[in-house]
Amino acid sequence: MYTGRSNGAYATVKNLNKITMKYIFPILFSLLFFPLFGQPISVSDNEKRIAALFDSLNVSVSDEKKKELHDKITKLFTEELKNPASFSNPYSSLNFVGKIFSDDGKVKIYTWNYPLADKTHDYGGFIQYKLKNKTIKTIPLKIKNEAYLPLNNKQISSNDWYGALYYKIIPVKYKKENYYLLLGWAGNNAASEYKLIEILNFDEKGNATFGKPVLKQKNKLLQRFVLEYSAEAKISLTYDNQRKKIIFDHLVPPEAVYTNVYSHYGPDFTYDAFSLEKGKWDFEENVDVKNKE
Repeated sequence: MYTGRSNGAYATVKNLNKITMKYIFPILFSLLFFPLFGQPISVSDNEKRIAALFDSLNVSVSDEKKKELHDKITKLFTEELKNPASFSNPYSSLNFVGKIFSDDGKVKIYTWNYPLADKTHDYGGFIQYKLKNKTIKTIPLKIKNEAYLPLNNKQISSNDWYGALYYKIIPVKYKKENYYLLLGWAGNNAASEYKLIEILNFDEKGNATFGKPVLKQKNKLLQRFVLEYSAEAKISLTYDNQRKKIIFDHLVPPEAVYTNVYSHYGPDFTYDAFSLEKGKWDFEENVDVKNKE
């Protein structure tokens, strides 16, 4: 659920058709991600098959057919990522998959989604993590039953994933503390969407968990930060690398009667932030974003 005072997330590109934008986001992430890998890698037959399945998923109408295609994609992708060379493959032919890579060269995350008839979404994803011995561990992100809006105070395993598209990964290292901060988006239902700040952590064996308590707000430590808002609103959540701040719009209801009904919330054009300080992120109200560049 949404926590703290009525926070927000700052304005994004959502002037295109809603459904189209659900797929445009992963494409943009792929374009941003590609230069990190240098020279292109030749497209394998398996990658071509995965790309063709995603093309079919994009134009499919029935939920049953979409689920069938999604399962085939997951199976093929699982086999593809067994190849250690996949870690350095940009998969630029996979236009409907979001791909982000950490600056420290240790983590790569793939996520995708598809809308269902009831205006909810289903998701798929994998994490690849480079262990200390340089081997690559691939971790599937599994949704048990259906995608859900995660709580701010719960640790979540990769086997009980809520489903989201991650578009930013930020490595954080302070003394012996190491983790990755993720920014993501998800379609909740017909009325609302949400963006979130997630914390990804790995144990010594490379097992992944979501929800490390490093976000400080009003004397509380949060394990993630979720911003739920109206599906009609234009919302963004961004990272300012120069100032080491996560900046987002202040969200408010249009009228007092809608207080805590987050499907009616939208930005009021003021901003809040989390600022990095000694490995933790401190909440700040009413930050100045005019000169953030």
